[in-house]
Amino acid sequence: MARPDPLEAHSVAREQILAAFNEICPFVYGNPFIPHWPLPAQAVFLGLHTSQGSNDEVFQALYGGAAGGGKSDALLMAAAQYAWRYPEFAGICFRRTFTDLTQPGALLDRAMEWWLPAGVQWAGSKSTFVFPSGAKVAFSFLRTPTDHLKYQGAEYHYSAWDELTQWPDERPYEYVGLSRLRRQANSDLPLRTLAASNPGGPGHNWVMRKFIGGTNPETGEFEHARHLYVPARIQDNPYLDQEAYIKGLMHMHPTVREQLLNGDWSARESGDYFRRDWFGPFLHPEKDRIEDRDCIRVRWWDLAASEKADACRTAGVLMARTRNGARFIEHGVAFRKTPGSRDDAIVKQAKIDGHGVYVGIEIEGGSGGPAQFEALEKRLKTEGFKAVGARPATMTDKEKKTMTRAASSDSAKAARADPVASCLERGYQRRGECPDTGGPWWGADRGKAPSEERDGIRIFVGPWVQAYLDEVEGFPDIPLKDFADATTGAWAWLEAHPFGLRTPYRKIEQEASAEPQNIHPIDRREANGRTRSGLWRP
Repeated sequence: MARPDPLEAHSVAREQILAAFNEICPFVYGNPFIPHWPLPAQAVFLGLHTSQGSNDEVFQALYGGAAGGGKSDALLMAAAQYAWRYPEFAGICFRRTFTDLTQPGALLDRAMEWWLPAGVQWAGSKSTFVFPSGAKVAFSFLRTPTDHLKYQGAEYHYSAWDELTQWPDERPYEYVGLSRLRRQANSDLPLRTLAASNPGGPGHNWVMRKFIGGTNPETGEFEHARHLYVPARIQDNPYLDQEAYIKGLMHMHPTVREQLLNGDWSARESGDYFRRDWFGPFLHPEKDRIEDRDCIRVRWWDLAASEKADACRTAGVLMARTRNGARFIEHGVAFRKTPGSRDDAIVKQAKIDGHGVYVGIEIEGGSGGPAQFEALEKRLKTEGFKAVGARPATMTDKEKKTMTRAASSDSAKAARADPVASCLERGYQRRGECPDTGGPWWGADRGKAPSEERDGIRIFVGPWVQAYLDEVEGFPDIPLKDFADATTGAWAWLEAHPFGLRTPYRKIEQEASAEPQNIHPIDRREANGRTRSGLWRP
């Protein structure tokens, strides 16, 4: 027996309610291409553009948070809204990879299940659904950093982005989702870019800043969300076996479980190389500052030379090393500038740091690297600063013996981070902040003042810290690696030039292992009154 319509006996009330609903959430009721009634959160999501923002702009919103909240369904419903009645409607739905797009239960599979039985035609060669009205909705994927350029000249009224955090940066979203959306002057079709996603993934930070609110990596300041977010949880979806779904999530990593079960955007998966808790409690810039006489400092720069929004940044990390061997990250800065403006900023920062701080510059490969360094070195030395440079180098056997992790490829950026991460983790163990592993370092520095610690890396509090941690914790899976590269460069230079020693260990080891007869007499160092050839000094 069919369930009675409670409004059937009250036709006036029914018409009023439907008119009000259609005004709030248009083209949903009675739509043959939306096979079930939207969940409350989905209904809100589908109607947000009618009450928010200017009709002349592309409306943006994010749906989801927790797993099982009906994210894919919400995006397909939004596509079907205007495809039902508008012949000129054109939409496109994206996933990161082809596999993500076509796997069972995914966006394309769900669309075929919904729309083919309802009379929508599938143009397989163009990966496009053609609705009876003439409207078209395409499906595609954007895997490589330049795939979005294939859509130059395309025009859409709607773009959908399923699992938005799977895109490491916002370039594809900004290019296709904003610049490719347009309409005729007399059209009343809304322009919408709608996304759905769980927390986590390589694009977590930029998606969170845009829709939830987060730290700007350029300024280090917190920014409020620029666009709307509609949270949804598995408990809101009666179409799922909630008990079985939640039971499956309970076997996952606690961080991932919080992200998927509760949609917690603040839950962060620990980094592979740099972890927030390994740095220990933040230090105070004044109370915990290491005296100049007890440490050596370097501001190491990883150079770039572009102002483009998607370019690498010039990043500088100020790091100190004490007599005992502990390191302290005191400040970090990153920016995008052309070569001339970049060099001005480096000199300006050197003046802020003071003449007691070495200015370290990574010498890039190729013929331009040394010339770039020499020009900047000359300018810094003219101002009275101590400028030093180095190329990235592989680890020594001595460094490899002190590592707490397996080494990566010697030629990779990750290989340079391996000994730094080992140092960071050893300090965490020595301070006794980790569970007792029975390892040789556990608790050795427990209760000691920071200046008395003998290993590890600590960090000072400041407005720049959150942006720094957001980036290094995601290393090496996120596009921005500038802070990580500057950190590994500073660490490596301080390892080669510890406090009180100005000749790098590598050079000393080479000289010590060289046969005296193979060294020019002028270059033979004296030791205990004798020359390297064994002759007494006259």
